[in-house]
Amino acid sequence: MIIPCYNSDAFLSETVQSVLAQTLHDIEIILVDDGSVDGTRTVIERLIAETPERRMHFVCQINAGVAAARNRGISEAGGQYILPLDADDLIGPTMLEECADMLDADPQLSLVYTDRQDFGDIERVWTAGKYELQRLKYFNQIGYCSMFRKSMWEEVGGYRVNVSGFDDWDFWIASALRGFRGRHLPKPLLKHRRHKDSFMWRTLDVYECLHARIVLNNREAYSDAEVSDADNFISNGHVSPMLRASKFVFLARYYDGYKSKAAE
Repeated sequence: MIIPCYNSDAFLSETVQSVLAQTLHDIEIILVDDGSVDGTRTVIERLIAETPERRMHFVCQINAGVAAARNRGISEAGGQYILPLDADDLIGPTMLEECADMLDADPQLSLVYTDRQDFGDIERVWTAGKYELQRLKYFNQIGYCSMFRKSMWEEVGGYRVNVSGFDDWDFWIASALRGFRGRHLPKPLLKHRRHKDSFMWRTLDVYECLHARIVLNNREAYSDAEVSDADNFISNGHVSPMLRASKFVFLARYYDGYKSKAAE
């Protein structure tokens, strides 16, 4: 279990408690303090001191973003399965056990992903889509908090740090491009906190840039025309129909319920 933390003192204790409450107890929890300037480190140290019987430790780094923090945590992990979790989200008590059981049962399977229960500002269930390259290319169908084999992360080369905010989407595309198999566990086991300070709000203004970089990171997955459009956007800011349509889907799926703010 990898939990990147950046100024996360408000929610981190609740997040870690959802991990400690898992029905699977043989787990390692790695908290990565990504240069926090609030009380995050104090919270981490308290949590570790309160649960000496659990395998929980933390590493600190200069602020480098969530992708770099995930990579750092995974590089420190000793287990064969990885589940990244943001420091303000929660997981259902059976998530680790059910995902691990599916990976144990099929050695050819590299990824298990679930549905998502939103809570906070918005209350609803988000059903994950199919793990198919032709779908993933244009919209992220899969939640960031999905369990995968560490060997997949190693072969892909980890999360890329030039698509901060969409690094999980880029990682799923890179994994599918290399032939790794994923399977849907149709239960809302990720509990995603929706609040106005979420990092996802800051992606709106740079959505097209992030998607263009994803295209360029995974050129083999896209047509020559789509790669050219991505290059064109990075060079002169021209928004292609593909980038425009992708952002529209993103707004409709993630920001539904925040229409007035998303339209600003």
